[in-house]
Amino acid sequence: MIKKHYKKIIFFLILILFLATLITTFYFLSPEKIVNKIGIRNGYILIFIVSFFGGFSAGGSISFISLLITLSAGGINPLYLGLIAGTSLALGDMLMFYVGSKGRALVKGKWNKKVEDFAYHFKERKLLVKTTPIVAYLYLGLTPFPNDVLILFLATIKYPPKKANLIIILGNFTFALLIPFLVVNGFFFF
Repeated sequence: MIKKHYKKIIFFLILILFLATLITTFYFLSPEKIVNKIGIRNGYILIFIVSFFGGFSAGGSISFISLLITLSAGGINPLYLGLIAGTSLALGDMLMFYVGSKGRALVKGKWNKKVEDFAYHFKERKLLVKTTPIVAYLYLGLTPFPNDVLILFLATIKYPPKKANLIIILGNFTFALLIPFLVVNGFFFF
């Protein structure tokens, strides 16, 4: 049985190796060459798979955004790329919200009391409750940060699923469409 400490080290090393491979690939191959090697159809499939897991962690977020930028710069249609990536990202985040909501029931004892107190104090502040949809949309739609923090926060405060799903869909589509169109219009200089 591998100790928890060693698991973290192994995960960190795998992440570093992945990022080094990604950086090396982008250094030696232009986006056009990458798209030519994998093909346009495979590019759409790849962005669907990577974006599904893109909001789960910082590592996933980095690889998702890097791939989205690369495929956009490589000549793949930015509208289709954004729609496919947004759909997949939203599906992954909605799944995470559902699992987080159901997983909250597993929290017992002292931690359950802390989570309940946090949710209660949050809901007591009417201004926070009213601004939550706007802040959540801006976070999902305009920042490159991992979505898991926000999604799990919404699950923790027992945010209504229909409202959460609407925010997730709108925010993820905004982000996934914004990046390719910025790349195509030359806003990212690498």
